[in-house]
Amino acid sequence: MSTEAAKRIALAASGFDRPRPANPDARHLRRVFDRLGVVQIDSVQAVTRSHYLPFFSRLGPYPRTRLDSLLHTAPRMGVEYWAHEAAYAAPETVAAFHRRRGEWFVHDYGQRDPQHGEEFRALMEALVIELAHGQGTARQLADRVPHSLPERSRDHWGWNPTRTRSALEALFRSGRVACAGRTPQFERVFALPAHVHPALPDPEPVWGPAHDPELGARPGGARPARGVTGLEDDAIALVRTAGPAVGIGTVDCYADHFRLSQASTRRAIEHLVGTGELREVSVDGVRAWRWHEARAPRAVPATALLAPFDPLVFNRRRISWLFGFDYRIEIYTPEPQRRYGYYVMPFLHDEALRARVAVRARRDEGVLLAAIHPEPGEDCTDEVQRELRELADWLGLPSVEVLPPGRIC
Repeated sequence: MSTEAAKRIALAASGFDRPRPANPDARHLRRVFDRLGVVQIDSVQAVTRSHYLPFFSRLGPYPRTRLDSLLHTAPRMGVEYWAHEAAYAAPETVAAFHRRRGEWFVHDYGQRDPQHGEEFRALMEALVIELAHGQGTARQLADRVPHSLPERSRDHWGWNPTRTRSALEALFRSGRVACAGRTPQFERVFALPAHVHPALPDPEPVWGPAHDPELGARPGGARPARGVTGLEDDAIALVRTAGPAVGIGTVDCYADHFRLSQASTRRAIEHLVGTGELREVSVDGVRAWRWHEARAPRAVPATALLAPFDPLVFNRRRISWLFGFDYRIEIYTPEPQRRYGYYVMPFLHDEALRARVAVRARRDEGVLLAAIHPEPGEDCTDEVQRELRELADWLGLPSVEVLPPGRIC
């Protein structure tokens, strides 16, 4: 199989093989979510919150309040967990992350802090008890569950984090609490799993593996190694969910979709080859696997600006392989070293990533500011501007300002 054919399979799998509907509704939003399997969350809103954008890329303008309702009110189509990075995934998918829940203490230090570990563990238990009486943000729960643990002044998200928040984040990773939604300030609203979705697991408190149950709570102990519990995420179920979204890919492509280990992904692929759900193929000499129901259209005439965290492009190695497009977001690049801009969106048009478009929404001025950087030999400025105009209208911004060539945004 040629790389060009594989690229069309990948685009179709990611939902770009269908024309945008005239009036996107809940049914369309569900279809996109079910196909992608995971939608990454990020606090940056240079344009808008990142999880809104994959739906816009595939559907065009849709009511964001409808997506909020599908994610934040019962019955939720998706819930938040560390399913890629922070991401929305189906509750049944979240239930497959056995190792991530069981090894929360590998990532957390509070419970083994030599000075405050015992108080931190007591705070965690008090928060679980308090959440039985109703959900809340870290701020709200800090008022409802007083404690004497020291607080820090401010973190990089812009609010005042407390040990309450640290304890809630540990409980969230462990699966003992869940996220019922986000506030307008992007703070998590915590709740008990049963109050968020019945398919979410409700694990018992765990501080270490079966052979050493106090390992993660031992005062001043070294950080436990990953894999210490012997638990494994259900890689077969997770690769089975990734399959329709990836369409065709290497081991790395399937592993990265849910940030699985290469070893567990290889085992899952072998199993799914045995069941006939994955089929081994060669893509111009690269060993890959194709989902058995993946469509291979003759053409994918889609046009879209893609969020940096869009599932089609969040694996940078994959888009370099399939599209010959080397991409970085540049948010974390010091400003003098940026080549294109702060928030750089790949531009998809007729099966190719033809430009990088740095975009900023200046809400106070009512302007969508953009800098267009076409790939060598590409002339797609008109197509990009049409997409920017549609994006601006959806965001409620009256005007679009495109910077002169060579300028960065």
